[in-house]
Amino acid sequence: MKSIFKLVIAACIHIAGSALAYSQEAKVTGTVLDNESNPLVNATVALYEPDGEEIISGTATGVDGNFTLDIEPGTYEIRITFLSFKEYSSEVTLSEGQAYNLGSISLDPTQESLGDVEVQAERSYMQMNFDSRSFNVQEDITSMGGSALDVLDNVPSITTDFEGNVSLRGNQGVQVLINGRPSNLVRNGTDALSSIPASLIEEVKIITNPSARYSADGTAGIIDIILVDNAELGFNGSVRANTGYPQDYGIGGNFNYQRRKVNWFLNTEVEYENQPETGRTFQSFSADTTYAYSERTETDEIEREANINLGADIFLPYDQILTVESRINLEKQTEDRIARYVDYDPDNDRVYQTISENWDIIRRTDRNILEEQRESDFDVRAQYEKTFNENRDHQLVADLDFEFGEENGNTDFDQVIQQGTGDEIQQRSFSGEVYREARFDMDYEQPVGEAGRFEAGLRFNYDWQDNDYRVEDFRNGQWVNSPDNAGIADNFMYLESVNAAYAIYSGELEPFTYQIGLRAENTLIETELDRSGNESSQNYTNLFPSLFLSYTLNELNSFQGSYSRRISRPWSGELLPFIEIQDERNRRAGNPNLEPEFSDSYELGYLRYWESGSVLTSVYYRHRTQVVEDVSIIEDGITTRTPINLATEDAWGVEFSADQELFDGLQLSGSLNIYRSYREGAYQGRNYDSEDETFTSRLRVRWQFLDGWNFQSYIFFRGAQQTTQGTRGARSFVGSGLSKDLMDGRASISLNVRDLFNSRNSDREIIEPTSYTNSKYSWSSRSFRLNFRYNFGTNESGSNRR
Repeated sequence: MKSIFKLVIAACIHIAGSALAYSQEAKVTGTVLDNESNPLVNATVALYEPDGEEIISGTATGVDGNFTLDIEPGTYEIRITFLSFKEYSSEVTLSEGQAYNLGSISLDPTQESLGDVEVQAERSYMQMNFDSRSFNVQEDITSMGGSALDVLDNVPSITTDFEGNVSLRGNQGVQVLINGRPSNLVRNGTDALSSIPASLIEEVKIITNPSARYSADGTAGIIDIILVDNAELGFNGSVRANTGYPQDYGIGGNFNYQRRKVNWFLNTEVEYENQPETGRTFQSFSADTTYAYSERTETDEIEREANINLGADIFLPYDQILTVESRINLEKQTEDRIARYVDYDPDNDRVYQTISENWDIIRRTDRNILEEQRESDFDVRAQYEKTFNENRDHQLVADLDFEFGEENGNTDFDQVIQQGTGDEIQQRSFSGEVYREARFDMDYEQPVGEAGRFEAGLRFNYDWQDNDYRVEDFRNGQWVNSPDNAGIADNFMYLESVNAAYAIYSGELEPFTYQIGLRAENTLIETELDRSGNESSQNYTNLFPSLFLSYTLNELNSFQGSYSRRISRPWSGELLPFIEIQDERNRRAGNPNLEPEFSDSYELGYLRYWESGSVLTSVYYRHRTQVVEDVSIIEDGITTRTPINLATEDAWGVEFSADQELFDGLQLSGSLNIYRSYREGAYQGRNYDSEDETFTSRLRVRWQFLDGWNFQSYIFFRGAQQTTQGTRGARSFVGSGLSKDLMDGRASISLNVRDLFNSRNSDREIIEPTSYTNSKYSWSSRSFRLNFRYNFGTNESGSNRR
């Protein structure tokens, strides 16, 4: 792996050096206007060979209609095009060092009527920029009928696990946004992404090194999930339905109605899912006592969910838009699990990694768990947008959001001894959470001079939670508070307030463009355990600079270097001190004394375009302090996992993302991330240093063939990893899908299969001097989904999409 890593770095340096060798000896400039002398923004300017067959270079006009092209001396044909305008064409001959100014070029509008012409175009699956990469997932067949987690499984740089954790380049410190803003859909960790239907997602944007404009939370970067937003004149929308095996049913729709100055929108979804899960664990321990046990779990998890989002875009005079919307999400989850434990008597006092056939069985125990959870979330939001002088680069956006809801859970435990002796237990637990969150954002941006831009903004965020937990035992014919679990039943109050301000300036120093920003954030976190009286308080202010420097060699080759400082605050679930008792042998407890992680991230990228594809190569380095990691402690045969601020980490890697159209209708895209990290840490007098070297890769193929047929398939592979206390096994899975357009493209039907070879499992080892634990989980099985979608409505000339 080390040799591969060095080879890749050398290749990147060679590519960069080769590209820099291009000469820039002549320059073509000009201004593109319409027939009324208004500048045309984003008009396409391209240089061709004199025969007009091969494109040499190109660019797009800026907000003032100006363009600049650097090219080697020679004779070229220049073409300027813009939708609904006639093409401009001219031949130019350039000599060494010449600056050729075409002056003002006026394009005349075409006379043809577009009223009866249907234009169909499909966005590229992957659009790459230096500060972000965007993935068009709306037509992803393999995730249809699934959730946001299924969508993210197909996106380069992202990995998910059986607990719903999402990692970006191997780091779980990810900030997830919905439409560029925080949302209560993901406020309790990324596991809530399973409640967002895949059919509502249009695009996934990855920002590995965010600027100061974004909240500084998330040491790995930002995943921005863009939801469907169709705003066209008239009444339009889509309805969809899906069925699947194992049981997976859903029905929903998106609707828009726009007349003149108001666009109404409604999104709704109802889902039912029954998901089987399996797991097994083996553990041996040898210190003051010696024991070994195995555990097998089988789970049926049933989810019922309904959500509705209703709102309106109100188009006010003077380029103003007011958006008001509300969302309701209701969910009920039932989990029926049985855990079967077998306790052994090892024949020697040492740590074992497998079960011996010679061991005597001491006890067989069945633990039946039935859990029911109900959750209701509500969201009311208003956004105001003002554009000045019809210039989208000069605008003010203000956003006010209020979210509230509650979650309640009841769990029954029934433990029965099937062989041997021991206590039979009958318990139940109650958990409840009430939350309120208010947030206000304001962002302003304005052009400065010909190439500069200034941005500034404010954020005020307030989050309050009240969590209650208790455990009861059934004794002597009645339910009483559990004396064995009295220390874990309490009321937990949580308050977080984050206030921020930022400023950014972007400019140009030819041939470079740059952006420099600074964000200041003040954080207040207070927690209190009501019954025990334990309290904690954290109040800190931090500065988060960001810096970007770009060099555009030509329209096809460009470079960028970037730096940002980030923070990962522990979310409320990591702070909750309550101990989960669902599994008698494996428990989890939060840590109210957790402190935030900090990271400094550096990245260098090279972006190369050609006529049928593109490739982005990134080399990155990240330094993190106060890294949060789960540590497993074994006491009295019970393993308890607790997050702590364990280590300092240095991580570096190289990543490739590429797409290529092999021939008409066949597209291939893929990514490769080679990653290496080193951690230093200690806990309770023990050294927890670790070194990890691994890689993740994805390959995706899409084939459009015949009339309206579409085939997709992907494969994912992640290498084995070294963890702080052991190892995590390699993992791979494959998915495929086939769709057919119907009714002249207004409808489609598709069939997809996820985890084709039933290989999407988690295999983890914890290796300690006095213990060994191996856990294997399968949080899903091979699944099939049949999906149908129908699009309807008017699409009048002059449709308006925000």
